[in-house]
Amino acid sequence: MQIRQQANRFWRLIALLAWSSFLILAVSVHFHVSWLTHFDQALQQISINVRQPGRTAFFKWLALLGTPTTNGLICLMIVGGLWLHHYHSAAGWVLTAQVGINILTTSFKMLLQRARPIHKLAVQGGYSFPSGHTTSTATMVLILLLIIVPLCPSNFWRYLLGVISIGWLVLMGFDRIYLFVHYPSDVLAGVCLALGWWSILQLAVGQIIPNQQE
Repeated sequence: MQIRQQANRFWRLIALLAWSSFLILAVSVHFHVSWLTHFDQALQQISINVRQPGRTAFFKWLALLGTPTTNGLICLMIVGGLWLHHYHSAAGWVLTAQVGINILTTSFKMLLQRARPIHKLAVQGGYSFPSGHTTSTATMVLILLLIIVPLCPSNFWRYLLGVISIGWLVLMGFDRIYLFVHYPSDVLAGVCLALGWWSILQLAVGQIIPNQQE
C-alpha cells in the first residue's frame, strides 16, 4: 500500500509538471509570445549550423521510422506479444496509451493550427503543434521502459534497451528540428503531452508493470 501511495505521488507530480508545461507552451503558441520565438530560433540556429547533405539524407530516412503509423504498427506487435504471453492488462494498456496519444495530438493540432516552419527540408503537411512524431515516439519509449524492460531476462538487456529507447527519442526529436518540419517548442510539447497522458493512465489504472502473468 505504501509503495502504491509513493507511486501515485510520483505520477501526480509528473502529471502536474507535464500538463503545466504543455499548457504554457500551448498558450504561448496561441498568443505568439516573444520568449517562445526566441527559444525556437536559438535551437533552430543550432540545427542550421550542423547541416550537411549526408546528415540531411539520414534524417529524412530516419523520419520514416518515427511516424505515428510506424509506431502504431510496432505497438500492435507489442500488444500481440503481450497478449500471447497472457499479459492481457499490459496489452490493453499499451493499446490505450498509443491510440490515446494519437487522438490527443490530432485534437491539439486542430485546436491551435500552428503553421509549420518555413524552409522545410522535407515534405510535411498538416499543422505543427505538437509534433506527432515526438508524441507517438515518446509514448512508445515509455511503453518500452516501463512495460517491456521489466520483462527482460537480465540487467544487461534492460540497460541496453533503456539506453537505446532514450537515445531513439532524442534522435527523433532532433530530426524534427533539423528538418525544419517542427519548431523546437513543438518537440518539447510532444514530450510533455506524452508524459501527461501516461501519468493520467498511471493514476487512473495503476501500475501496469507485468511482473506476473494474469
